[in-house]
Amino acid sequence: MNFKVKEMCQLALAACLLALFSQIKIDLPGYVPLTLQTFMVYVIALTFKPNNAFTACFVYLCMGAIGLPVFAGFHGGISSLVSYTGGYLFAFPIMAYVISCSKHINRYGACFLGTFVCYAIGTGYFMLVSQMALMPSLMMCVIPFLPGDFVKIILAKKVAEKIKIRTENYA
Repeated sequence: MNFKVKEMCQLALAACLLALFSQIKIDLPGYVPLTLQTFMVYVIALTFKPNNAFTACFVYLCMGAIGLPVFAGFHGGISSLVSYTGGYLFAFPIMAYVISCSKHINRYGACFLGTFVCYAIGTGYFMLVSQMALMPSLMMCVIPFLPGDFVKIILAKKVAEKIKIRTENYA
């Protein structure tokens, strides 16, 4: 990929904002906390082209993988990626790419599709690591988060629209 300096700065800012929003966390019973990570992934995906959305989220993963405390709760390192919630982290770049590719059809639908991708990858990984069956995993890792995801999608669409309007003059 050949990025311009402006694009590189935007991608770095997006990765940093994802790290910042990851720290807004509410611990729920179970293994998976409620964070604003997915909110920021939605905003990134709705704002950037597919490859750039993927790259911003991948940079965030790399920052965490090398030990920077960018994941929820100021965690970082490989141990975070191989934990119960590691699959959701791995899903973020794919989620962003899927949303960004399909946003021209319907932005809400694209976000719901991306959410499904995130849950499929993350919950599958959770089941592998925890040795838990599908239904208990869904009850712990998906069902409690769906209402919040609906709210995050609505807000992310509005934020992304504002970002697009504000940045059109600076393109």
